[in-house]
Amino acid sequence: MTNFQVAHRDKQEPTAALLVRVIVCFALFLGGLALIGVGSYGTPAEDLGSALTFGGGILLIGLSFGLPMMGAHER
Repeated sequence: MTNFQVAHRDKQEPTAALLVRVIVCFALFLGGLALIGVGSYGTPAEDLGSALTFGGGILLIGLSFGLPMMGAHER
């Protein structure tokens, strides 16, 4: 079993940078939900664009969760 620990930062980032990161990730999440909604109107067998839009929405939501974790790594 591994002991995963987030690397401790000696210096805290400025509040403005954290706020911008939260807003960007939230906007990516909402954009991904919108793409999933738009892509779900068509059937994938008939329209390849709706399937790609739906898949893009899933990738965008994954990116919105992955961006905040970029600084975390195992020691």
